[in-house]
Amino acid sequence: MRKPIFSIASLVLAAAGALAAGQDVPEQAPAKAPEPLFVRLSVYPPASLSRYDYNNDVDLTEIRIYVELRRGSQEGPAVPDAVITALGQKLDYLRDYYEKRISLDRDKRPAEVEIEIAAKGRPPIKERFPVPAWLDLTAPRPAVVDPGQDLTVRWAYDHYSAPVDINAYDFRTGRVFFQRNHLEQLSVIIPASDIPPSTIVRIYVIQSWLYKRFLSGPDYARGSEVNVIPWSQVFVRTKEPGQGGAR
Repeated sequence: MRKPIFSIASLVLAAAGALAAGQDVPEQAPAKAPEPLFVRLSVYPPASLSRYDYNNDVDLTEIRIYVELRRGSQEGPAVPDAVITALGQKLDYLRDYYEKRISLDRDKRPAEVEIEIAAKGRPPIKERFPVPAWLDLTAPRPAVVDPGQDLTVRWAYDHYSAPVDINAYDFRTGRVFFQRNHLEQLSVIIPASDIPPSTIVRIYVIQSWLYKRFLSGPDYARGSEVNVIPWSQVFVRTKEPGQGGAR
């Protein structure tokens, strides 16, 4: 009786093995790549943010960083819950973009900026790019000036030079009274006849063209880019006509 029992057990095991062999193991689906992000990095390295009124912001050097972050494309929804850091500081989310103004030591300006973008469901993205130049207004200095005299405006680059656009306007009314574009020299004279009296004047110089680099790779949607735009400004106060001393 023992021999038939052994035969039946062997048949059962053989059938089970054949059944298992006939079943295909399903292939693992490849992990889906994270959706690309549209990233626009805009970096403004402003210098000499000086204003005479109330002695505010004298010789302040900053770097201002703005990041637009959208899913899939430039028209995609904004990503409000990412963690973005630059120069060791976390950017703040405002409306539909990220922003940070970072104060710097005038003698320790960074030659490059590294930005890290950590969004949910994907590895962090890191980008490092240079600040090709800093633009400094060297004249006028914050002061009380006589509107009866021409005003010389000078500027300088610490590295590569480029044409600039210059605007001067009445800070109280917003009226632009002097404007020149694509100046290749390093100085210009604002005629006395153009300068409004008894007000605060803002003089603003910005590089005429920006440094641009497009970002490529699987992490980035088409059109992602880095822009660096140096600029500088100064505030001066103008006297009333015939006024002999400063207020």
